[in-house]
Amino acid sequence: MPRILIAEDNPAVRTALRSLLQSAGPWEIVEVENGLEALAKAQELRPNLIILDLVMPVMDGLSAARQISKLLPEIPMLMHTMHWSPQIELEAQKVGVRHVVSKGDSRLLVSTVRQFLTPEPAPPFSIAPATIPSNLLTPNVVPPPPLPDPGNTATPDEPDAPPGSPDSEEFPGNRSER
Repeated sequence: MPRILIAEDNPAVRTALRSLLQSAGPWEIVEVENGLEALAKAQELRPNLIILDLVMPVMDGLSAARQISKLLPEIPMLMHTMHWSPQIELEAQKVGVRHVVSKGDSRLLVSTVRQFLTPEPAPPFSIAPATIPSNLLTPNVVPPPPLPDPGNTATPDEPDAPPGSPDSEEFPGNRSER
């Protein structure tokens, strides 16, 4: 079951986030109150996704994101804040946050969480190389047809003409000048 770490200092917002996310998917939710606790829990639990508030006591969301992305760059982080602006989005992305969602848009938060926690489907008809039998990996090599002998005027597909036939060298007009 995917694990989501929520760092939010407001208990009412944490409770609302927990309820929203639990109703949207089968996810384990872990809560902390500030960025420093988020850093410690992220290292301990290695969650599948981290949601950070921007403004928190002890350590804010940007500072926490900077530290977490250095230690655990593979874990996606979202910022959930009342203070959304293009500048905040840019600063958050600089420190490893993948997306910033306004606290006023809970539907966007749920769809963004689903995006990060739903694995991408494998391309259809894909076969792992390890499952291909080795005899299929080596092509059947057919030897090239023999090269014609420069002294032989017959084509490789036709046998030499029998003596006395119109195609033979003995027939008048087919003799080569020697």
